[in-house]
Amino acid sequence: MVGVLAAAFLTGGCGNSGTLVIGVRAGEPGLVTRLPDGRYGGFDIEVAQYVARALGYRDDQVVYTPDASHADLVVGATGPAGSRYVAGPYLVTSLDVLVRAGDLSIRRPRDLARKRVCATRESAEPLVRRFGTRWRRFFLAEANLPAACAPLLASGRTDAIVADAPVLAGLSAQYPGKFRLSGSSLSTERYGIAAATSTLRDQVEDALRRMFEDGTWNRLVIEQLGPLATRYTTPPALD
Repeated sequence: MVGVLAAAFLTGGCGNSGTLVIGVRAGEPGLVTRLPDGRYGGFDIEVAQYVARALGYRDDQVVYTPDASHADLVVGATGPAGSRYVAGPYLVTSLDVLVRAGDLSIRRPRDLARKRVCATRESAEPLVRRFGTRWRRFFLAEANLPAACAPLLASGRTDAIVADAPVLAGLSAQYPGKFRLSGSSLSTERYGIAAATSTLRDQVEDALRRMFEDGTWNRLVIEQLGPLATRYTTPPALD
């Protein structure tokens, strides 16, 4: 089942006040980035904006928040399924590994057995299952947000970052020429949009289907996911 960010949603349904509140992920460049003017950008934001317009909302009626407990819709994955009403997926990607550009010692997951890794608790789970709790204690730097790992990798205080591929691409773009994706995939991640009701979920699903069919999805992949665009040439099948 598609994962979502949180279990709680406003009880009144969306649009009652003329505003659509959308929960988004914080600290995940490439998907959600806070711009200098205070607005949000990124692939998730573009998808959310398309859906909001399809639901009949103007851009000035949409509010983005990292607090999913006060949202009408929640865009993203990385968490336990908190709602039965999930549209999507709008992207199927992978949990990958980012290393320094000149480090050729990390090519596959097993190479991380004695490497210092920075990751969130959830992203680190595949490695903890593989290497054990002793590895977690001595080699894992646990972060609340993937963005917190980039300075550690750049300064040599850690050897790798584990996060979703679009996030790693976003982090790499912030440090041009310093990082590279190792090409290792640890798991498959599916991004969906959770809604408060089945009716709203169906409306979001229709909007995603339209986005896939009219070419917008392909354009957003190229514009927002850049070097990863060749991975995502076809929209995923809606559940």
